[in-house]
Amino acid sequence: MKLLYVIEHISTAGGLERILIDKMNALACEQGYNIHLLTVWHEDSPPAFPLHQNIKHTCLGIKTPQGHWQMLCAMPRVIRAFNRIVRHIAPDITIHFRAIGAMLISFSSWKGYSIFEAHLARSHSNHRWLYPLMERKADAIICLTHADAQNYPHARRIEVIPNFTTLSVAHKPDYSSHTCIFLGRLCPEKNPLRLLRLWYRIHQLHPDWQLHIHGTGPLEHEVENEILQLGLTESVRMLGHTSDVQQAYLSGSILLLTSNAEGLPMVLIEAQEAALPVVSIDCPYGPSDIIQNGKNGYLIPFTDDEAFISAVDNLINSPALREQMGHNAKLQSSKYNKATIIRRWKDFFSSNENTTRRRI
Repeated sequence: MKLLYVIEHISTAGGLERILIDKMNALACEQGYNIHLLTVWHEDSPPAFPLHQNIKHTCLGIKTPQGHWQMLCAMPRVIRAFNRIVRHIAPDITIHFRAIGAMLISFSSWKGYSIFEAHLARSHSNHRWLYPLMERKADAIICLTHADAQNYPHARRIEVIPNFTTLSVAHKPDYSSHTCIFLGRLCPEKNPLRLLRLWYRIHQLHPDWQLHIHGTGPLEHEVENEILQLGLTESVRMLGHTSDVQQAYLSGSILLLTSNAEGLPMVLIEAQEAALPVVSIDCPYGPSDIIQNGKNGYLIPFTDDEAFISAVDNLINSPALREQMGHNAKLQSSKYNKATIIRRWKDFFSSNENTTRRRI
């Protein structure tokens, strides 16, 4: 079966890029699967994570638009280029992501079997005006959580398939470590500025603790300035992008997440695999699928800063609680096993095989 994954770019070291490459790499090793990747915007940088040698990568090579007007003007060219390339590749199934995927499903002339993978809650996605048409035209929509699946009442077919983790951690964190960690892109969706404001309060209670920030992104300078403004230069360390994710998790004893929106946050799934307790804002829609409040971490109401600070305070005050929650987290992580999730994808693709053969 020939699968074509379509995304605007692949050089950003974000969560979606990582899970997409991990999934394509896994399928590229499976007998009977021919994997293609199509990116839209011209990129000077290579893929953020290594691609399997069997994956064929094509880029439309269109210059990234600057601003909404340039983006609007670029869309006809994107659609024409996509129509030409997809006919040449002739995939059995195309899998699309983000707003550009919604646009291509809605307006391209390709009649093959098309899937939209929703990795961010619909209510927080960009260019939501595209989604009603995409919802009706896509042959299937795949969501990461059951809550988000309910946001697509007019879909022809809706499925829930969570992400998997490739992380395998044999060691436990050092629960005596006086370090909290944040791991993710420094972008508005992750809201690292809120995390710093909360950390300012936590630092006042526990001045001997540190916050380590692993990640880069468009808010990097704002984060640096906020650290200076809040006087946290001795308490917060910005460590940039890390290629050793396992070591990043094991370097702390608590993981913190203050996102405005998620799909199914890989950082929480990976933290569980690393036996790390978490304190997370209950944003739409992923954390509530992963965290059992009070058992493997704390799930905090979206606007309740005091509850967030109290939860972190509880964990800081009790190494035994950190270890018990970490143990519970490790047990929970097995449901996101790579082999299990890949099998679910293969079953889904097989269930559409007769339909795709009639079309192509």
